[in-house]
Amino acid sequence: MKHRLLRLLHLAHRWLGIGAGLLILGWFVSGIVMLYVPFPKLTTEERLAHLEVLRPDAIRLSPAAAAQACAEKPRSARLSMADGRPVFHFSAGKEACSVWADDGTPVAVTSDTATATARRFLSGASGTGVERVERDQWTVYTTYNNHRPLLRVSMDDAAGTDLYISSRSGEVLLDTTRFERGWNWIGTVAHWFYFTPLRGDDTTLWRQLVLWLPGVAMFTVAAGLTLGIQRLRIRRRYPRGSVTPYRGWKRWHHLLGVTVGGLAATWLVSGWLSNHPFGLLAFSSLPKGAAQKLAGLPFTPSDDLALLRRQLAQVPDAREAEWYRFGGRSYLEVRTQGATQRLDDQARPAAPFTPEALAAAIARIEDKAVASAELIHEPDLYHYGRRNQAVFPAARIRLADAEDTTWYLDPTTGRVLSRIDDANRLHRWVFNGLHRLDIPPLHALPALREGLATGLCALGALLGASGCVLGWRRLRHPKASAR
Repeated sequence: MKHRLLRLLHLAHRWLGIGAGLLILGWFVSGIVMLYVPFPKLTTEERLAHLEVLRPDAIRLSPAAAAQACAEKPRSARLSMADGRPVFHFSAGKEACSVWADDGTPVAVTSDTATATARRFLSGASGTGVERVERDQWTVYTTYNNHRPLLRVSMDDAAGTDLYISSRSGEVLLDTTRFERGWNWIGTVAHWFYFTPLRGDDTTLWRQLVLWLPGVAMFTVAAGLTLGIQRLRIRRRYPRGSVTPYRGWKRWHHLLGVTVGGLAATWLVSGWLSNHPFGLLAFSSLPKGAAQKLAGLPFTPSDDLALLRRQLAQVPDAREAEWYRFGGRSYLEVRTQGATQRLDDQARPAAPFTPEALAAAIARIEDKAVASAELIHEPDLYHYGRRNQAVFPAARIRLADAEDTTWYLDPTTGRVLSRIDDANRLHRWVFNGLHRLDIPPLHALPALREGLATGLCALGALLGASGCVLGWRRLRHPKASAR
């Protein structure tokens, strides 16, 4: 019975490994690329650097008056400049809505205006063509849905930049370079199967692929690890003192399998679980209505133009302003290059919210007692930065419940940074810990963590590559490979 089971495992590992080897090789190689070349995005800092300084004197309408031009009720509002004119950007239902703040007309985006926007954004370069795209390889995320279709402007700069401009607001939403696009084909796109046909409005096929393909790879690795350990001899060695009966590529595949096979299995399982298959390792979200309760009142565009001008006068070099609510009051967040200032509804600098005030709000939302409320100025196990810097100081609110539910909030705005309970802790350690090596003390030493991850991924890639070589030989010379 044991011999028959081992034989079945051997056959399964051999034939499944012909395809799974390519998957494993691809995942490890793409993982290395992802460490150093992230998926293209336009950061807030980059966007602000290309915005004009706000001109309060040019604003003729209040946000409430401008919002009347939108078909749907706005849920948020921002103010910036475009082509020397102030413009309100409203988030309103399925489509973004932007209205000129000087005459109240909706923003109309054409190929010519998109080209002009691109030239202002990337000074010194000219657009070589404008293409209207609903979705392409670099705009698969749903965050772009309110702005579709997009206008892609190809620039003639040395980096081969493509700029993506909203057809609703005229804003630059994304910039990509030839370098980013090239490396991401073997990085994030290959790793997550982010191919455009799979990431449209219907992602059913993509979900099935990320559900079942890792399962095949995991079974292949598990079978190989079982066989590798069974064939390994440490004490009673094979002739010539060898610990493995194989030679050539099979020898390397065997030795790599028993040394890094467990690591490969760990990465495969943790990566598979990150997609929450069958509800496993799913995040727990904020309690229903939490954001609205923290705000205190639903968002309503301000009708006080004089107040807006007084607020902007406090920050002469402002590039962008955004409204938000907390505790039933309205605030204006004014952004400059490298700094942010928050003003209350009296045009005064807004003081940070105390941990006690934030704790009282969380207690009302959760309907539970608060165990502790404090400001933290350094990372802890659940609030720390990776590619993006974490907010500090942060308010850490612990509840007196069985799950030690913990909220992290930005005390300057009251915005929720994260909510941690047992489900989110499990995800943090299984995915961030095992898959990304975000474990103490490595998450505080990014260079060491990236170096270690690169080395381990390289070993995993060698394991996959050796399996691919053996699979190719089996397909080309089945009888010779059987010996």
